Amino acid sequence: MATILPITNQCNQNCLFCSAKGRKEEAGKKFFERMLNQIKDGLVISGGEPTLSPDLFWIIKKAKARGLSVELQTNGNTLYYKDLARKLIEAGVDLFNINFPSHLSLINDRVTQTQGFLGKKIEGIKNLEKEGANIRLTHVICALNYKKMEDFVVFVRKNFPKINYIQFSFIKIAGAAKKNPQILVNYQKVHPYLLKALGECQKFKIDFLVDHIPPCYLGSFKNHHIDYQKMSRGEKPKYSLREKLKINECSSCSWFNFCCGIRKDYLKFFGKKVKVNPVK
Repeated sequence: MATILPITNQCNQNCLFCSAKGRKEEAGKKFFERMLNQIKDGLVISGGEPTLSPDLFWIIKKAKARGLSVELQTNGNTLYYKDLARKLIEAGVDLFNINFPSHLSLINDRVTQTQGFLGKKIEGIKNLEKEGANIRLTHVICALNYKKMEDFVVFVRKNFPKINYIQFSFIKIAGAAKKNPQILVNYQKVHPYLLKALGECQKFKIDFLVDHIPPCYLGSFKNHHIDYQKMSRGEKPKYSLREKLKINECSSCSWFNFCCGIRKDYLKFFGKKVKVNPVK
């Protein structure tokens, strides 16, 4: 399993759901080098916005020298600069994981609390496509965008013909999201819109993954749930098992052994209103 390494708290956005808010991390080359020496499989570089870190290229170079795969988690805004996009690919970034809250400027601006960055994000992704980069879009599902997920998939296929991978991540109630309850939404409301979006992915032959919503809400798309995939292979997803919990209603579900349950922060926030769809 790849190791996530946050390398900066700086960011050019102020996302309402940012899970890094309030996080205190060590920094500096000595710390980064010590961490890199402990990693065996792969490295996920995150932030903040990692492209704002002066140590980014040094870290990538060190990681590649150790034979590690490198995933870069970014909001994509700085990739508007073609030279930066090209240099990152040449440095050895294997996967660009781009946070993409919405294809609509109004929603994107509200979620990120910035103005006019959507165009730069789009250009940044196109710059990566032209260079043949491996790209994944991560769509964090929240109250502001869930009704537009189907349209988002259509937008991706129309504007980014080379992208074949989207991850739909239900919002975590952590970091900034704790202070912005207006962006929280329950599973029941998201459910029908998510299924339509996944259906569009299937139609357009876009691969997809889903996380942080129980697989019982995915129906026939259960095999695209991260936990379901791992547990079907006999793996024990340690982060999910730490963050999630099954409730009494889960005991009657035929997928019980392939699910980690509901996020603990979701259970704490929604309390008795939490519902699941046990599969018989």
